[in-house]
Amino acid sequence: MQTLAAENLSPDRFCFWQPSAAATVAVGPERQPFILPDYPLPVHRDDMVDGTPSDAAIGQGTYDYLRQFPDCAGNRIYAELLRDAYPHFLSDLASLAVMIDAKQVDPAFVARKLNCLKILLLLEPDNQGLLGQLCRGYFDLALDYAELPRCRRHLLDAMRFGQDLLKLAPHDMLALSVLAEIDWLFGDTPAAVAKWRTLSAQIGDAATAARIDRRIEVCNGEIRLDAALVDDLELLAEAVHLHAIGDNPRALRLLERLEGEGFLMKALPSAEFFWLLGTCRRECGDPSGAAVAWNKALEIEPEHTASLAALASAPGV
Repeated sequence: MQTLAAENLSPDRFCFWQPSAAATVAVGPERQPFILPDYPLPVHRDDMVDGTPSDAAIGQGTYDYLRQFPDCAGNRIYAELLRDAYPHFLSDLASLAVMIDAKQVDPAFVARKLNCLKILLLLEPDNQGLLGQLCRGYFDLALDYAELPRCRRHLLDAMRFGQDLLKLAPHDMLALSVLAEIDWLFGDTPAAVAKWRTLSAQIGDAATAARIDRRIEVCNGEIRLDAALVDDLELLAEAVHLHAIGDNPRALRLLERLEGEGFLMKALPSAEFFWLLGTCRRECGDPSGAAVAWNKALEIEPEHTASLAALASAPGV
């Protein structure tokens, strides 16, 4: 057994096992021998017996490790091993992705789905459908409040998959649209405008093209030099964290700064933002200011449940 501590991303759960030369596992109904790759394979620590894992343990360890760390070193080798020797795991990946896609789930499950798609993409790197799903999926995940602490990383993932998609399909509208939004969030207005113009030129619907053109006009008139919207999102993430740990005064200062500057809520109006602002104001002894914020939330989303409940329970409102 060879352990690679520097590469092991979960040393408490996994160890790495180096197959001997021409080591095999039995695959398929006829149990045909399959030669393992000459590369360290992740195995659950509990599945190591006398230094050698069973055939099933090799597949399970590889599958679990790759699902958790789809960007790990050797990821393509692991994906190909699953495809060639343990194809039922790939069927599980596809089924899981479809199941998660079919219902409303929390961001943690969405992240798991995207990990599944990443693994499938390792085997089909030119699959435009997978690239599009990953591009859109990571962009949407970046803007979920629960994922704001990781928004920059998610946006970079979305950018990577979108750029790969454009290499294959230079006029793909989904990629152009999402990449334009990402450029804008990172403060690269000229790049965003260039993509929106390309998108506008190829859209047949006049009303949609007109909306894009208005977006271009707004962006050209709001050049911001001191920060980018992604910086505001990370500031909002800090406010969410401070509220979660009970430090409402500091959270309120950050939220009121963001509201006062106005950039974030003009760009990405959010009922959740104003609900949080109202909640922090209430906790800091400003019930009237809280009610103002909750009503702003309802202007954005009239059925926002948390804001409706907060107003209903607020005295004198």
